[in-house]
Amino acid sequence: MPIIKQVIKGRQVGSLDITASTADITALLALLEGTVTVFDEKSTGGSVATYPAELNQKRFSCGDRTTKVSTSFKIPHAKATAFTPDFEAVVIGAFDASPESSVKCDYMNLLYDRN
Repeated sequence: MPIIKQVIKGRQVGSLDITASTADITALLALLEGTVTVFDEKSTGGSVATYPAELNQKRFSCGDRTTKVSTSFKIPHAKATAFTPDFEAVVIGAFDASPESSVKCDYMNLLYDRN
């Protein structure tokens, strides 16, 4: 079962797990926009590591005040001991302020924290 990854303007916009014939997959690839990469599944199964006590989600916005561009991003599962200043140390000055800009962000805000 191949996995199809689609990238438009440098951002992954989707991925598909597909069960189809080679001809059907080739026809589908001709219809997809952007850069499309096909990966073959090599194995399935295995064991899952222990789940954390709490599943959480953190959503942040970051941007550049000078150029007035911003974006938001989601951290699907963060450690319970990770707080906003820990993320700021990693993000500010390193992340792009917008998907269309190469200007690095100079601020970051916590939008919501779901536990």
